[in-house]
Amino acid sequence: MNMIAVPLARTYDHPSYEDPYDAVQDYNRVVEAAAKNPNKGSAALSKVVELPRSRIRAWVDDDGMPDPARGVMLAQRHGWTEPDAEMTETLAALAGHLLGGGSISTETYVPSVAAGRRVSLDEIETAFREVGVRPTRRHEAVDSRATEVHPATHGSVLGRTLAAWGCPVGGRSTVETLPAIVEYTGEASQVAFLDAYVRHRAVNYPNKATSRLHGQQPLAFHQAIADLITTVTAEHASAGENGVTVSADAMRALDLAEV
Repeated sequence: MNMIAVPLARTYDHPSYEDPYDAVQDYNRVVEAAAKNPNKGSAALSKVVELPRSRIRAWVDDDGMPDPARGVMLAQRHGWTEPDAEMTETLAALAGHLLGGGSISTETYVPSVAAGRRVSLDEIETAFREVGVRPTRRHEAVDSRATEVHPATHGSVLGRTLAAWGCPVGGRSTVETLPAIVEYTGEASQVAFLDAYVRHRAVNYPNKATSRLHGQQPLAFHQAIADLITTVTAEHASAGENGVTVSADAMRALDLAEV
């Protein structure tokens, strides 16, 4: 198992396990034992793996699977837990959209993103499609609510995987660090994250060359954003209590300067 599988499994609750990742390990042991003993049913296999038959019966006799194992397997099949370079960039971009204009639901772990001043709903839908899920929209007919894009398929597993990578769950107001996916493959994922995040948050002021990334997160998060911009662009960005000030040279280096 890779480093993301463990925190991903632990986003689930399982009535028989204090640590849900243990359910993943037990399931894998049972599957391996069943493959080696194809003629044994759940009663016989329970003695082999030293687990109660009541726990493994559905796994062996009905092709069932504990939720943590199902989530890890689905995330692995989509390439989210050990992403290649292309998938890392798309996950990093989606993380930028989430931290810039979205959230992961506390109750369901489904991620959703609203449009920004420079980010359209169509672009957000594309970001979800590129990680392998089908997007849909909600609140389009509700004047008092912003229209949001969220996955219509595998949304909970995607949100749990993004949470395992370090995206905040339940809002963005307390996040202090950048998601680990941003650093997973170096500069390419850093640029993908910043491109999405900055276009959600940047505001340009009349008669000023700088841009402002407004935010209500702790100073540590704003400093992490400023440091990342400086690292990627070799230009100036400074953090404050209410956001990040980005120099015109840095915005040009990110190819995000507005005429």
